Amino acid sequence: MNSSRNMQMPGAPLVVRAALLICLSLNPISAFAASGPIFEQVPPGSPIGTPPELRPTAPDRPAGESLNLDTTPSTAIYALKAENTVNLTLKSAFAQADEHNPEILKAKQDVAIAEANIVSAGAIPNPQLATQLGFGPAWTKTIAGNTQQVGINQIVETGGKRAARLKLARSQKTASTLQLESIRFELRTRIRRVYAELAAAQEYAGLVERQRALTERLVNIAIERFKAGSAPEAEIFQSKLNLNQYDAQRNTAQGRIRQAQIQLSTLLGEPVAPNLMAIDQGLFDSEDANNDLVPAPDKPFPDEGLLLQSALNARPDLMVAKQQLNVSARQLGLVKAQRIPDVILGSGFVFTTFQAPEKQQYGAYLNVNVDLPIFYRKQGEIMAARLSQDQAKTQSLIVQNRVTAEIKAAYENVRLSRANISKYRTQLLAAAAETVRLAELGYKYGRNRLSDVILSQQSAQQINVGYFDAVVSYQNAWADLEKSVGRPLDL
Repeated sequence: MNSSRNMQMPGAPLVVRAALLICLSLNPISAFAASGPIFEQVPPGSPIGTPPELRPTAPDRPAGESLNLDTTPSTAIYALKAENTVNLTLKSAFAQADEHNPEILKAKQDVAIAEANIVSAGAIPNPQLATQLGFGPAWTKTIAGNTQQVGINQIVETGGKRAARLKLARSQKTASTLQLESIRFELRTRIRRVYAELAAAQEYAGLVERQRALTERLVNIAIERFKAGSAPEAEIFQSKLNLNQYDAQRNTAQGRIRQAQIQLSTLLGEPVAPNLMAIDQGLFDSEDANNDLVPAPDKPFPDEGLLLQSALNARPDLMVAKQQLNVSARQLGLVKAQRIPDVILGSGFVFTTFQAPEKQQYGAYLNVNVDLPIFYRKQGEIMAARLSQDQAKTQSLIVQNRVTAEIKAAYENVRLSRANISKYRTQLLAAAAETVRLAELGYKYGRNRLSDVILSQQSAQQINVGYFDAVVSYQNAWADLEKSVGRPLDL
């Protein structure tokens, strides 16, 4: 066969010639096989384009024996029933996690505890009642001289201790609130990633079914060619073998869905994983429209420098680190205030119960108690507070460096994944589909081998899986970019 003559194809439509050129660049074997006279006029009255004298005759069969053409798929391991399906959007997943996720609930409880600590920090010490009442000769005769007394003692805090405690408690509550936001946003990122994985798993299951339908069509073509005497019976079994492998792929696809459902249910705070289905399919659902997962790959997104500046100003975990520095400063202030000793003031009424020989006496008293800071003046606590302050500064610097690195890495991943998606959409997906069509058509008319069609189908499936992986990578990269910036990015 003269390949240059077939490349010209004067009678073939322009679209067919263009598709053939794409196929030659992607799959030379299948494209070369498909470049035969399948584009020429099929002889009238011939079910296939091969002259009768070149057709193989069907082998003789014993009477009553029939060919087993059953292509019914085997029972799947994972049976996801439609009646138990719970449709879930990404926004509703965020809302449900905020209400039921244990990590969020614990963080909210930490904020409530911090609020209670503010009440405790602002408490004024209660007064103490001091009494001394006695019975017997020691209190009735002047030999012992014991008195009865009733008094009140009150601790007077000095050095601004109460104000320092309040400042520390309020700064700790602010830190707890920021920590709640940090956990909430980190959980948002995890939910976005798992939700995207569920959407991809669902679409991958659909891909397996579509590929199986193509292979099932190939089985039917092989059957028709065998019945017409144009192909050996072995090609039927070869095509059926290729078809049956999709049963295992179907199980893998359904298992992937189930794994994503379990992970998502855990993040949502569900005790038992229901049959969740992601209805925000992202880029799998539409190539051009925006969605709740990611923006369209061709839509511009903010400059890297602007994102970095935004992260340094508002990222939750960085705000937590900076607030911890404030907490350390408040702790140091409280320890310094505690160096000044408190004063205990007391006053009361004294009386006697003498019976003889003196008459009963009475009077009042006032006492003052104060610690003398001679041997120890909180040196250890002050040293520990200053070291904690230095540690908080170091932690803040660590987080800032991590923010910068994460934004740069996520930004580059977004750029790379968007470029890959564009390559798949503009060239690879259409070329792969056309390769399968031409290879299948060539086999139907006897100009291709069955192995060429199977090879082209496998190549197309790899390209489709690669596209799905690229979409998942883009969605994960976008989630990482949002996490690194510390706020939702406009879609």
